[in-house]
Amino acid sequence: MNTNQQIRSWRYAEEFPYEVPTLTQARQQAERQSAAPVAPSVASLLTVLAASTGAEHAVEIGTGCGVSTVALLLGLREGAALTSLDIDAAHSQLTRELLAEAGLDKNHRVRIITGDATDVLPRLSAASYDFAFIDAGADQAEQFTYDALALLSPGGLLVVHDPLAGGAVADPVARDARSVSLRRLLTDVAACVDDVHVSLVFAGSGLYLIYKK
Repeated sequence: MNTNQQIRSWRYAEEFPYEVPTLTQARQQAERQSAAPVAPSVASLLTVLAASTGAEHAVEIGTGCGVSTVALLLGLREGAALTSLDIDAAHSQLTRELLAEAGLDKNHRVRIITGDATDVLPRLSAASYDFAFIDAGADQAEQFTYDALALLSPGGLLVVHDPLAGGAVADPVARDARSVSLRRLLTDVAACVDDVHVSLVFAGSGLYLIYKK
Protein backbone atom coordinates (compact mmCIF):
# COMPACT_ATOMS: atom_id res chain seq x y z
CA MET A 1 0.00 0.00 0.00
CA ASN A 2 1.47 3.35 -1.05
CA THR A 3 1.19 6.63 0.86
CA ASN A 4 -1.84 7.91 -1.07
CA GLN A 5 -3.69 4.63 -0.49
CA GLN A 6 -2.88 4.81 3.20
CA ILE A 7 -4.23 8.37 3.43
CA ARG A 8 -7.44 7.44 1.58
CA SER A 9 -7.95 4.43 3.80
CA TRP A 10 -7.34 6.46 6.95
CA ARG A 11 -9.80 9.15 5.85
CA TYR A 12 -12.45 6.55 5.00
CA ALA A 13 -12.04 4.90 8.40
CA GLU A 14 -12.17 8.24 10.22
CA GLU A 15 -15.37 9.28 8.45
CA PHE A 16 -17.05 5.87 8.71
CA PRO A 17 -18.56 5.91 12.24
CA TYR A 18 -22.23 6.77 12.71
CA GLU A 19 -22.98 8.65 15.92
CA VAL A 20 -26.23 8.46 17.85
CA PRO A 21 -27.90 11.82 18.63
CA THR A 22 -26.62 11.88 22.23
CA LEU A 23 -23.03 11.60 21.02
CA THR A 24 -23.62 14.34 18.47
CA GLN A 25 -25.06 16.55 21.21
CA ALA A 26 -22.08 15.85 23.46
CA ARG A 27 -19.67 16.64 20.63
CA GLN A 28 -21.37 19.95 19.84
CA GLN A 29 -21.35 20.80 23.53
CA ALA A 30 -17.64 20.03 23.77
CA GLU A 31 -16.84 22.14 20.74
CA ARG A 32 -18.72 25.11 22.22
CA GLN A 33 -16.68 24.71 25.40
CA SER A 34 -13.40 24.21 23.49
CA ALA A 35 -13.06 20.87 25.28
CA ALA A 36 -11.39 18.96 22.39
CA PRO A 37 -13.60 15.85 22.17
CA VAL A 38 -12.26 12.52 20.97
CA ALA A 39 -12.75 11.81 17.28
CA PRO A 40 -15.74 9.74 16.09
CA SER A 41 -13.38 6.88 15.24
CA VAL A 42 -12.10 6.88 18.82
CA ALA A 43 -15.59 7.12 20.31
CA SER A 44 -16.82 4.16 18.27
CA LEU A 45 -13.77 2.10 19.25
CA LEU A 46 -14.34 2.91 22.93
CA THR A 47 -17.90 1.64 22.64
CA VAL A 48 -16.76 -1.60 21.02
CA LEU A 49 -13.97 -2.12 23.55
CA ALA A 50 -16.24 -1.42 26.52
CA ALA A 51 -18.80 -3.87 25.16
CA SER A 52 -16.33 -6.59 24.22
CA THR A 53 -14.53 -6.58 27.58
CA GLY A 54 -17.79 -7.00 29.49
CA ALA A 55 -16.43 -4.59 32.09
CA GLU A 56 -18.41 -4.17 35.30
CA HIS A 57 -16.34 -1.31 36.74
CA ALA A 58 -14.78 1.36 34.51
CA VAL A 59 -12.88 4.54 35.27
CA GLU A 60 -12.38 7.54 33.00
CA ILE A 61 -9.71 10.18 33.58
CA GLY A 62 -10.80 13.29 31.71
CA THR A 63 -14.58 13.57 31.40
CA GLY A 64 -14.47 16.64 29.18
CA CYS A 65 -18.01 17.45 28.07
CA GLY A 66 -19.09 13.83 27.88
CA VAL A 67 -18.20 12.51 24.41
CA SER A 68 -16.02 9.65 25.63
CA THR A 69 -18.27 9.21 28.67
CA VAL A 70 -21.30 8.61 26.46
CA ALA A 71 -19.29 6.34 24.16
CA LEU A 72 -18.22 4.19 27.11
CA LEU A 73 -21.73 4.00 28.57
CA LEU A 74 -23.15 2.92 25.21
CA GLY A 75 -20.84 -0.08 25.33
CA LEU A 76 -20.93 -0.95 29.02
CA ARG A 77 -23.48 -3.56 29.97
CA GLU A 78 -26.59 -2.54 31.91
CA GLY A 79 -25.80 -2.12 35.59
CA ALA A 80 -22.09 -1.52 35.06
CA ALA A 81 -20.41 1.27 37.02
CA LEU A 82 -18.47 4.17 35.52
CA THR A 83 -16.40 6.60 37.58
CA SER A 84 -15.33 9.66 35.60
CA LEU A 85 -12.91 12.36 36.79
CA ASP A 86 -12.40 15.90 35.55
CA ILE A 87 -10.81 18.98 37.05
CA ASP A 88 -13.31 21.35 35.39
CA ALA A 89 -16.53 21.67 37.41
CA ALA A 90 -18.47 23.23 34.53
CA HIS A 91 -17.62 20.35 32.21
CA SER A 92 -18.59 17.82 34.87
CA GLN A 93 -21.97 19.46 35.36
CA LEU A 94 -22.68 19.64 31.64
CA THR A 95 -21.93 15.93 31.37
CA ARG A 96 -24.21 15.09 34.30
CA GLU A 97 -27.05 17.00 32.66
CA LEU A 98 -26.42 15.34 29.29
CA LEU A 99 -26.44 11.84 30.77
CA ALA A 100 -29.62 12.56 32.73
CA GLU A 101 -31.36 13.91 29.64
CA ALA A 102 -30.39 10.81 27.66
CA GLY A 103 -31.29 8.46 30.50
CA LEU A 104 -27.83 6.91 30.49
CA ASP A 105 -27.55 7.39 34.24
CA LYS A 106 -30.56 5.12 34.81
CA ASN A 107 -29.17 1.91 33.32
CA HIS A 108 -25.68 2.38 34.73
CA ARG A 109 -24.13 3.45 38.00
CA VAL A 110 -22.42 6.71 37.10
CA ARG A 111 -20.20 8.73 39.40
CA ILE A 112 -18.70 11.96 38.04
CA ILE A 113 -16.07 13.42 40.34
CA THR A 114 -14.75 16.96 40.00
CA GLY A 115 -11.15 17.15 41.13
CA ASP A 116 -7.51 16.76 40.20
CA ALA A 117 -6.87 13.16 39.15
CA THR A 118 -3.48 13.36 40.84
CA ASP A 119 -5.32 13.60 44.15
CA VAL A 120 -8.34 11.42 43.35
CA LEU A 121 -6.75 8.35 41.74
CA PRO A 122 -4.75 7.26 44.82
CA ARG A 123 -8.03 7.23 46.79
CA LEU A 124 -9.72 4.76 44.44
CA SER A 125 -9.56 1.06 45.22
CA ALA A 126 -6.58 -0.75 43.69
CA ALA A 127 -7.17 -3.73 41.38
CA SER A 128 -10.93 -3.02 41.36
CA TYR A 129 -11.56 -1.88 37.77
CA ASP A 130 -11.93 -3.82 34.53
CA PHE A 131 -11.56 -0.91 32.11
CA ALA A 132 -9.81 2.47 32.23
CA PHE A 133 -9.63 5.34 29.76
CA ILE A 134 -7.22 8.28 30.00
CA ASP A 135 -7.81 11.53 28.10
CA ALA A 136 -6.16 14.09 30.33
CA GLY A 137 -3.43 15.61 28.18
CA ALA A 138 0.10 14.51 27.41
CA ASP A 139 1.84 16.31 30.26
CA GLN A 140 0.56 13.91 32.93
CA ALA A 141 -0.10 10.86 30.78
CA GLU A 142 2.87 8.92 32.11
CA GLN A 143 1.91 9.25 35.77
CA PHE A 144 -1.79 8.70 35.14
CA THR A 145 -1.04 5.55 33.13
CA TYR A 146 0.82 3.94 36.01
CA ASP A 147 -1.85 5.09 38.45
CA ALA A 148 -4.57 3.60 36.24
CA LEU A 149 -2.69 0.32 35.83
CA ALA A 150 -2.66 0.00 39.61
CA LEU A 151 -6.45 0.35 39.59
CA LEU A 152 -6.94 -2.43 37.02
CA SER A 153 -7.57 -5.99 38.05
CA PRO A 154 -5.89 -8.79 36.05
CA GLY A 155 -7.64 -9.07 32.70
CA GLY A 156 -8.40 -5.36 32.67
CA LEU A 157 -7.87 -3.02 29.72
CA LEU A 158 -6.38 0.48 29.79
CA VAL A 159 -6.80 2.85 26.84
CA VAL A 160 -4.63 5.98 26.66
CA HIS A 161 -5.76 8.72 24.25
CA ASP A 162 -3.28 10.71 22.14
CA PRO A 163 -0.09 8.88 23.19
CA LEU A 164 1.78 10.44 20.27
CA ALA A 165 1.11 14.05 21.35
CA GLY A 166 -0.14 15.11 17.95
CA GLY A 167 2.76 13.40 16.18
CA ALA A 168 5.60 14.87 18.26
CA VAL A 169 6.49 11.47 19.74
CA ALA A 170 6.97 10.03 16.25
CA ASP A 171 9.44 12.82 15.38
CA PRO A 172 12.91 11.53 16.32
CA VAL A 173 14.30 15.05 16.71
CA ALA A 174 11.62 16.11 19.24
CA ARG A 175 13.38 16.20 22.64
CA ASP A 176 10.94 18.25 24.69
CA ALA A 177 10.00 16.88 28.11
CA ARG A 178 6.51 15.81 27.00
CA SER A 179 7.72 13.81 23.99
CA VAL A 180 10.50 12.17 26.00
CA SER A 181 8.02 11.22 28.74
CA LEU A 182 5.57 9.65 26.29
CA ARG A 183 8.28 7.76 24.40
CA ARG A 184 9.52 6.39 27.71
CA LEU A 185 5.99 5.38 28.64
CA LEU A 186 5.35 3.56 25.36
CA THR A 187 8.60 1.63 25.43
CA ASP A 188 8.77 0.90 29.17
CA VAL A 189 5.22 -0.47 29.36
CA ALA A 190 5.68 -2.51 26.18
CA ALA A 191 8.84 -4.02 27.65
CA CYS A 192 6.84 -5.54 30.54
CA VAL A 193 5.95 -8.56 28.42
CA ASP A 194 5.27 -10.77 31.46
CA ASP A 195 2.68 -8.31 32.76
CA VAL A 196 0.94 -6.74 29.75
CA HIS A 197 0.00 -6.98 26.09
CA VAL A 198 0.07 -3.65 24.23
CA SER A 199 -1.06 -2.20 20.91
CA LEU A 200 -0.53 1.27 19.46
CA VAL A 201 -3.55 2.16 17.30
CA PHE A 202 -3.76 5.14 14.96
CA ALA A 203 -7.42 6.15 15.23
CA GLY A 204 -8.15 9.84 15.64
CA SER A 205 -5.19 11.17 17.61
CA GLY A 206 -4.09 7.63 18.41
CA LEU A 207 -4.67 5.17 21.25
CA TYR A 208 -2.35 3.05 23.36
CA LEU A 209 -4.07 -0.15 24.48
CA ILE A 210 -2.66 -1.97 27.50
CA TYR A 211 -4.08 -5.33 28.57
CA LYS A 212 -3.08 -6.26 32.11
CA LYS A 213 -2.34 -9.97 32.50
